[in-house]
Amino acid sequence: MQQFLINEFGQSLGNKIYDIQQKKLQTILELTTGKSNNQMITLNKTILPRIALYKVLKEELGEQKKAYDTVEKYMLTIVGPKLNKQYSMLKFIPGFFYMFRKIMLNVISKSDNWVTEVIKNDSISVKYNITKCLWYDACVENNCPELCKIFCDVDHVIYGSMKKIKFIRTGTLGTGNNCCDFCFLNRNKINGI
Repeated sequence: MQQFLINEFGQSLGNKIYDIQQKKLQTILELTTGKSNNQMITLNKTILPRIALYKVLKEELGEQKKAYDTVEKYMLTIVGPKLNKQYSMLKFIPGFFYMFRKIMLNVISKSDNWVTEVIKNDSISVKYNITKCLWYDACVENNCPELCKIFCDVDHVIYGSMKKIKFIRTGTLGTGNNCCDFCFLNRNKINGI
């Protein structure tokens, strides 16, 4: 994040924003209550640093759109591609889709970051709906519900360019829907390979 901010705003302002963001993050963490240990790890590592950055950028730049656009750029050009690369490395494993859906279902079923309903799980597709989401809740609790859309959009960066999977989603909690619907299709099966 620090290097991204330096690239965006120059050495002096980039470092200043990063230092303020780190302090803001600590304040937000101290005010966060009622979360499990697992949720606090996710909040600390993944969600609240971006919320703190957004809040600091709004204060420092004095413009919500510029703050939003900057966080969006960071998430879609730095964070999303990094996660995409991690998942894409699995594509060389025989039985990739089987492994992918096992990993996804293991993650969502063993974490209290979401409330999830599995709709379908077979060799062609894995579909599930998320009706409660820590990312959405954290954005709402920190008075920036509009920021959740960026977290949702990162999923398209992570999964959208994967060669062996087709990712489909029609709505998210962060965009005003009553759930986040995830659908991953096995391209080998739907293309008849």
